[in-house]
Amino acid sequence: MTNVEIANIFVRIADILEVKGENIFRVRAYRTASQNILGLSRQLSDVYSKSPDLLDNISGIGKDLKSKIVEMIETSGLQYFDELVDTLPPGFIDMLNISGLGPKKLKKLKEELDIENVDDLEKACKSGKVSLIDGMGEKSQEKILSELDHFRKKQGRMLLPEAYSIAEKIVKYLSESSNFKKIEKAGSLRRGKDTVGDIDILAVAKDNEKAMDYFADYPEKSKVIVKGSTKTSLLLKEGTQVDLRIVDNKNFGAALQYFTGSKLHNIKVRHIAKKKGYKVNEYGVFSISKKGKEKFAGGKTEKELYEILGMDYIPPELRESQGEIEAALKKSLPKKLIKASDIMGDLHIHSNATDGRSSIEENIIAAKKKGYEYCAITDHSKLIKISGGMNEKQLLKHVDNIRKIAKKIKGIKVLAGVEVDVLENGELDLEDYALKELDIVIAAVHSKFLLDKKKQTERVLKGIDNKYVNILAHPSGRLITKRRPLEIDFDKIFKKAVEVNCFLEINTHGDRIDLNDVNARRAKELGTKFCINTDAHEVSQLDLIKYGVITARRAWLEKQDVVNTYSYDKMVKALGRG
Repeated sequence: MTNVEIANIFVRIADILEVKGENIFRVRAYRTASQNILGLSRQLSDVYSKSPDLLDNISGIGKDLKSKIVEMIETSGLQYFDELVDTLPPGFIDMLNISGLGPKKLKKLKEELDIENVDDLEKACKSGKVSLIDGMGEKSQEKILSELDHFRKKQGRMLLPEAYSIAEKIVKYLSESSNFKKIEKAGSLRRGKDTVGDIDILAVAKDNEKAMDYFADYPEKSKVIVKGSTKTSLLLKEGTQVDLRIVDNKNFGAALQYFTGSKLHNIKVRHIAKKKGYKVNEYGVFSISKKGKEKFAGGKTEKELYEILGMDYIPPELRESQGEIEAALKKSLPKKLIKASDIMGDLHIHSNATDGRSSIEENIIAAKKKGYEYCAITDHSKLIKISGGMNEKQLLKHVDNIRKIAKKIKGIKVLAGVEVDVLENGELDLEDYALKELDIVIAAVHSKFLLDKKKQTERVLKGIDNKYVNILAHPSGRLITKRRPLEIDFDKIFKKAVEVNCFLEINTHGDRIDLNDVNARRAKELGTKFCINTDAHEVSQLDLIKYGVITARRAWLEKQDVVNTYSYDKMVKALGRG
């Protein structure tokens, strides 16, 4: 189990204990342990493999929690957690994933309205009962109903980083068997969708039966759903279904194209094939004679399949039936679609000066280890009190400290900046005299998410109009599984960003991935430029940059569209700070 997975279980334990009215100090112990684990620079499994006794050195981890960590590392599960979940009605724990519903509110809903699952909650809201509970009211009831709709649409789907992590473990496990000759991820995961349902894996094997036996023995499975010589489906312990398909090597490219999708993309490909006298399916491309006879024409690789049909190769991220087939036929697909290796630095990183869990020095060194030419430390402004945000005086002192530390670390350039809050009226919560002294200023909305479209749009327009703002962070304000995007006129924002030379961020922190691919592509059409940042709050999160790159690829962005693919001097000049 990874640190994130262990920390998430501890958070859920804390939530359940709070709902059950357990000792508040016990609840806090689990929450503290979760935060401390997330702040570690090493995986607990690596620490344990070196010496179990080293776990004693982790702050906030006593004997009881240590034993639970060991159990999770050794078994990929925790009996105590399973037993706690079993004490609650089926589906109750799912309600913790609904935005605005924390343990305290759920406890009250259960005690006063006997609400046990999402269906109960929806009925109580529609009947007006929730609004009668002390501390709720009609606005809270309306918000819960709205978020319930959002929750149902995302139910049963994982965030892209979570799905990638699960798939990578499976691929690693399969790769340890010499029986597998080729292994590839497929489906919506390979296309880089921001949420993923089931995980699809495609493989070529020497012996199908042995390969399926090996897969069926995957240690983290809950049960085998179905097992055959060409397809086996497992249900994992965390509830994810994984399908493994084994195909012949000569069909591998065709099968990979077919099972990657999307459905609409594949329908159009088959239509093009038919017009050109071919048939396409998961077994290959077949030419059709005048007498209707089929002859295998190719399909060992995806590139071969597209070439036979007169198209350029279409990268998986573009296969959404959004004009990519027409572009491939005209040879007009993006020539230099952005790659992870193009990223030269991360311009949105938080330190433990506010709500980050890594020091300034640790962040800079971690960025240097990633091979970056530069990075930016951008902690919070004063409005974000929960994160220990800074006022002007504190910020300038902090910036001076960043620059002193940066001078001691050779081989990487460091920008000292801030993530400043855009207030409801569009003003920034820091004065210009302080912003003027910084190397980079990132503006963001962190409150009043429910303003109407006109007010929200005017707010953001005014915020990015400040001459010291360089980047608009997580522009839609969404949290994929928890919070809807802002009601906002994106075209106006995109046009204004071009006018004032403000770069739009594709933020990969947590469950944001914001801007999403659809908005980013529209922004590019209007001439906007971008910055892909992690918004990292600990050094391990710097690795999340790849999900921003995937989203940028889905938006058809090329290297030149993204400012942090530039050299340091060119980047600083582009930001208007050079």
